[in-house]
Amino acid sequence: MEIVSKNHLSVVTGSINMNLILCICLMGIVSLTAAQTRVKCFGNNKGRDKTGIILDCSNMAGKSHPYSIEDWIRYHAFYDDGIPSNRVLHINLENNNLKEIFTLPSMTSLKKLSFKYNNISSIANKALTNLPALEELDISYNSLNSHVLHESVYRNYERPNVPATNDGPALKILKLGYNNIHSLPPNFFQYLTKLEMLELNNNPLSVIDQNTEISLGYLTNLQVLDLANTGISDFPTNTFSQLFNVQTLYLNGNQFQNIPKEIRNMPLAYLNINANPISNLDSESFVGLDQLQELIVSGMPYLTDVGCGTFAPLKKLTTLHMSHNPSLSNIHYDAFVDNTSHQWSLRQLSISYTNISSIDSKLYPWSMLDLFDAKGNQWTCDCSLSWLASFINETFSEVPEKLLYYRCNEPKNLYGTLVSQLNEHIDCHDYFHVSNNHSHGHVTRFRHFIIVMGLVIGIFVFGSLINMGCREIKKGLKPKIYVPSGFSTGVKYRLADFEEDTDTLKVSAKTTTINGRSPIVINNTD
Repeated sequence: MEIVSKNHLSVVTGSINMNLILCICLMGIVSLTAAQTRVKCFGNNKGRDKTGIILDCSNMAGKSHPYSIEDWIRYHAFYDDGIPSNRVLHINLENNNLKEIFTLPSMTSLKKLSFKYNNISSIANKALTNLPALEELDISYNSLNSHVLHESVYRNYERPNVPATNDGPALKILKLGYNNIHSLPPNFFQYLTKLEMLELNNNPLSVIDQNTEISLGYLTNLQVLDLANTGISDFPTNTFSQLFNVQTLYLNGNQFQNIPKEIRNMPLAYLNINANPISNLDSESFVGLDQLQELIVSGMPYLTDVGCGTFAPLKKLTTLHMSHNPSLSNIHYDAFVDNTSHQWSLRQLSISYTNISSIDSKLYPWSMLDLFDAKGNQWTCDCSLSWLASFINETFSEVPEKLLYYRCNEPKNLYGTLVSQLNEHIDCHDYFHVSNNHSHGHVTRFRHFIIVMGLVIGIFVFGSLINMGCREIKKGLKPKIYVPSGFSTGVKYRLADFEEDTDTLKVSAKTTTINGRSPIVINNTD
């Protein structure tokens, strides 16, 4: 369930009619300029088509026909059934239990070819060399392995030791997902320099070996790369050093424990890294990805913490999906900013079904979001969540049924209570609320630093004054000793070890002299 702000709803509502009119006009233009005729496999066209033809040969397995699908396409379709080969734009061969990609006849107009959902484990030599206009090839959901991938599949050599007559098809989209590919031959993409989208998802790659690395290095025009569910845990250094144009990258369902640094060379606008065993995200996780606009970090069973400044490097981030992370319990209130900048580009935030029990009001200027989704969390309903109650009440004013997805889990006396009704059950008037100006954490930390330093200095000065006062008092209380003129100080007498220890010992002034003089006796009994 998504939460859309009122501003966003009004914009959408106000533009529906205009968008509808534009769509109708565009559909009319497309229907007039790009009309296509769909012909079912083993059907008879008799040349009636004047524009483009789609040959639909899907789901033919088990049906009885006088000849095979391969024979019909290679011969009968164009000679017996009147289908002009130079008008075929798309051939669909899905779900036919085919074992091999057969050699197709010359079709200079064919742009899209699909062998999806078959049981293909081999490719005929020169199978695609007669399709110079082919832009999209889908051979996903088959049984292909690395050994059947050769450049001769699409590159036409007329004679040995003679250069090819063409550099291969104008292929832009190649879908190889859901096969049994462990590695890519080093020269497989050498002549597919126009390729813009490559799907290798759900193949048992496990690692990017040297051959695969060399092969990917030829794809300098690649814009979309799908490596989802391939068992990869890291990338060799400089793996993607030649992929200067990749904007969309799928790494979901792999074994990464950290965001790989090797992807920083790509000008990524979209990154999906769902379902990886990453335990925390911090300020180093997304360094270098300053072009990223959409980030998917959902479905991570071990993700517990999103630290300070995690998303600060993402200066253009507009959409963040961070849902279905069952262990995620903490998002730092400065996750979107660092000490030098505020970054408020985000417009869509999804943090539903996590272990989050509270959200700091300082995390984001919430009124700037067009979409907010935090349903399914176990909320602790106290004054720190008072702002959320006010926010969702205002946001859901036109869709109040969405309030039902936000309920208190703690404390027990509020269990099951709607978060939207929180302020009716507790008094938070004296609780500090963050203003709409969104005074953020680093300013607060600076203020705290000044206060602490002032206290330390004050204590030091106060302590010094007390110490000085104590010294003066002690000096005033110390007994004064009178010393007659001619003596520098009083005489201090220490008993010898053999002398008697008595406090009442008196020295006779008449019988005892020191150098002919009577000693001075000092009695300090105070």
